[in-house]
Amino acid sequence: MNKEINYEIKNWNDISADYINGSLIIGNGASIALHNKFAFSSLKEVAEQNDLFSNDISKLFTEFDTNDFELILRLVWHAKLVNNHLGVTDTKTDEAYENLKNALIKIVNEVHCVHSDIASQLPQLYEFTKRFRTIVSLNYDLILYWVLMYGNRVQDGHKFKDCFQGEGIFSSNWEDMRKPIYQQKEVTLSFYQHGNLSIFRDAKNIESKLQRSKFSDLLDIISTQWADDKIPLFVAEGTGTKKLESIKSSPYLSTVFYEVLLDLITQKANLVIYGWGMGEQESHLVNQIFRSNHNSKVAISSYDKNQEECHRIHSLIKTIASNIEVEFFDSQSAGCWNNP
Repeated sequence: MNKEINYEIKNWNDISADYINGSLIIGNGASIALHNKFAFSSLKEVAEQNDLFSNDISKLFTEFDTNDFELILRLVWHAKLVNNHLGVTDTKTDEAYENLKNALIKIVNEVHCVHSDIASQLPQLYEFTKRFRTIVSLNYDLILYWVLMYGNRVQDGHKFKDCFQGEGIFSSNWEDMRKPIYQQKEVTLSFYQHGNLSIFRDAKNIESKLQRSKFSDLLDIISTQWADDKIPLFVAEGTGTKKLESIKSSPYLSTVFYEVLLDLITQKANLVIYGWGMGEQESHLVNQIFRSNHNSKVAISSYDKNQEECHRIHSLIKTIASNIEVEFFDSQSAGCWNNP
């Protein structure tokens, strides 16, 4: 890196006006800012550290040469469904499925905050997020879910919509939901590119989101709603290629990838990225987001103000979209995310 290159790390409030009515992407750093236990490397690693896997499950990760928890869960679930439909009694498959299911529930209980842990920060999170017209979360936790629920109880004319409608089914005509109705003055659409623990898929690949009017404990959602005929929809680990394969297997995730991501940067909408390092394993997302080379701006949060990291990200984006202006801001500066 050229030592003379120096990227200014700005304060959020000094640049925020350029991003009103723009788009927002939140990565794992956003969740870590609220609860440091989200800073775990992988579900598989946490499970192994807590000795949650049986020998059979460990063998599956080895045989399939993967660290992808969600992939192994999905494979075992499919095997269990096939056995059930064919009337095959297979104790080993049933035990493997229950092992993975219970491991995920225990991991979530270990690393995920409860609603009361972040309740005091929800007003600030709401003030920050409601300025955007589109939000895409790359996390499968319930943080954004809770922010949206809080915001929609505030009677100020703003409405969050995740585009899941009657019986929790996603609307393919999601763009139509941007239009304010009734007493709404502004609308923000929100999406989960890597799924969410409140979204389930069934054996026919029909996806639905739990519709709750009350703040609910995460374990209640997983343990009481997770039946043998459906599993949570989430993309956790794996290479970029494997993650893209998981995205393509889901109608909802495919819609977010092929339609929503392409619409994040427009002539009228600049983009803010908070808490996402844009690593090599997520190059598929980076390439998709910056495919439309508009004369727009992107502001990227920096936690440690590392100049080499700023240079890597700046070069990565410029290689894909030369017309986009890239700037950086302090992730802990006033006004952004959970910083008053």
